[in-house]
Amino acid sequence: MTKARYIPENAEARDFPAASIVAYCYDSGRGPAFIAYKGRQSKPARFLAFGSSEHRERNLAEFVKQEIEREGYKRARRETAHGLEVGDILYNEWGYEQTNVSYFQVLRVPSGRSVVLREIEADRIEDSPMSMSGKSAPKPGEFVANSKEQTRRATGFQRVGSGKDCGGDLQKWNGIPRRVTWYA
Repeated sequence: MTKARYIPENAEARDFPAASIVAYCYDSGRGPAFIAYKGRQSKPARFLAFGSSEHRERNLAEFVKQEIEREGYKRARRETAHGLEVGDILYNEWGYEQTNVSYFQVLRVPSGRSVVLREIEADRIEDSPMSMSGKSAPKPGEFVANSKEQTRRATGFQRVGSGKDCGGDLQKWNGIPRRVTWYA
């Protein structure tokens, strides 16, 4: 059951399709006002009264402008291709009071906006004995034993869980070993 939108009596409807907004402008007991709804929502996105019609118009115009920009950003993010290829290595750095690095290899590229990944093993080279710090580099093709293939949306950065249930922003590896720290 859908809740009906509140539309004031004698309200002038204004449609802004680029922002997916419909606004109803009217005169309230507190002065010029508008109530605006986004998309098919029944709860108002804005419900405001102003001291003057000019103030109401400026506020409504600014709200519509912000929503158009937000829609444009969301659309661009959805449509951006990742540019990854089979064999590319991605990594994420994670940890609390230590720095860990997990590496993932691209196995398949089903589309320009998604990839299939699997976690791979890494070498850890200690700086000096007992230093508990060093560098880590991936071993392409050597997969972590309990890791599974993961299909991930690859526009922007995304969270990926591994066998260790770590997550974080994935970045394309540039070929330079990453710094790591650990406790004995």
